[in-house]
Amino acid sequence: MLDWFAERWNDFLNLCLSALLSIWDMIIDLVCFVFEVIFNLVVSLVDGLGGVFSSFGLLQYLDMLPDDMINVMALVGANEASAIIVSALIIRFILQLIPFVRLGS
Repeated sequence: MLDWFAERWNDFLNLCLSALLSIWDMIIDLVCFVFEVIFNLVVSLVDGLGGVFSSFGLLQYLDMLPDDMINVMALVGANEASAIIVSALIIRFILQLIPFVRLGS
């Protein structure tokens, strides 16, 4: 008689454990769904920003500078300095993608 009760008790415990694990999976899926919706929204916003900056061109403003000023900028090394700054920013952004290498920021 007690064996039957023990089996039913174990079945009940397995049912409760399965229900809890299913609820946990649903919560995790809900959190993942929320993150996916947020990221899709951010991607669509960033795609929309590409159209805003498409009419902005830095070269058209550099072409309006006088030839003497462009010559002085080339002599001082503005091209190399801007290349160094851009490469440093790219390296910093790439390092930010690596976990545990936040370097204080």
